[in-house]
Amino acid sequence: MKIVLFQPAQDGEPRLGLLTDRGIVDIAEVVPTGRTPRGSIQRLIDGFDALRPALERLTANGHALPAESVRLLPPLPRPGKILCSTGGYGARSEGDLKPLLLTLKSADAVVGPGDAIVLPATDEPWSFYPEAELGIVIRGPAKRVGQDGWRSAVFGYTCVLDVMPRLPGEAVGEVRFGRDYWLAKADTLSPLGPCIVTADEVPDPNALRVRSWINGEPRQDYSTADAEYRVPEILDLVTTIMTLHTGDVIAAGTSLEGTGPIRAGDTVAVEIEGIGRLSLTVTAENVERAA
Repeated sequence: MKIVLFQPAQDGEPRLGLLTDRGIVDIAEVVPTGRTPRGSIQRLIDGFDALRPALERLTANGHALPAESVRLLPPLPRPGKILCSTGGYGARSEGDLKPLLLTLKSADAVVGPGDAIVLPATDEPWSFYPEAELGIVIRGPAKRVGQDGWRSAVFGYTCVLDVMPRLPGEAVGEVRFGRDYWLAKADTLSPLGPCIVTADEVPDPNALRVRSWINGEPRQDYSTADAEYRVPEILDLVTTIMTLHTGDVIAAGTSLEGTGPIRAGDTVAVEIEGIGRLSLTVTAENVERAA
């Protein structure tokens, strides 16, 4: 099942829906719109087991709006936590496994399909690299789930672009945990979407093809099977440190092979097998400084 948040008209209120082969099916009759889109999504995730039969009926028979007639929004607006894994790809097979670390991004980093990534203004010549990653959508509360119980904490999956800054001359993948990781927390630098695919439709999250494009040119192309740290290991570590709550998101790391910088005027896209394609434009922050 593919869950979306959409706007039926330019000035309409955000609504929950299902992305189907027939179009977008509004599910307000099953999950009434709450005070905030975030609250509606959380209520759907927490009550999904009971709601599922009704949602399946709507998937098959509900009235579908043409996909081109609505605007898709980030399916997880303003997550409580966005955790980004530093785990890379390939080292597991080479026997050189670096410690797993995670960083936090703010809810203001989230934008969705068709939105703009706004590159922050800087005094130094930073470049910004979009990193295509599998996003893990949490059903909580989850604490100390262990590698055997990780599935209990996962509601589904989405696409994430973790936009990271780099100075000229820096090696690909160099980690300094300084100004670069601070800039990475800027607004709009963690796009996600276009939907949340429920976990039952992804039997093995460590067997998915992930691809990205800049201006239509292929860039990243890797399999999550080659991850240094698999989804169970990431959830095991994170939940020993903090409690994960419904609607939190973990970006599960990336392969840096093929990554490249983006500039204002570019387009960028990520596509994950079985989940979908997330496409965005790129602009730059316009800051007027006082004389």
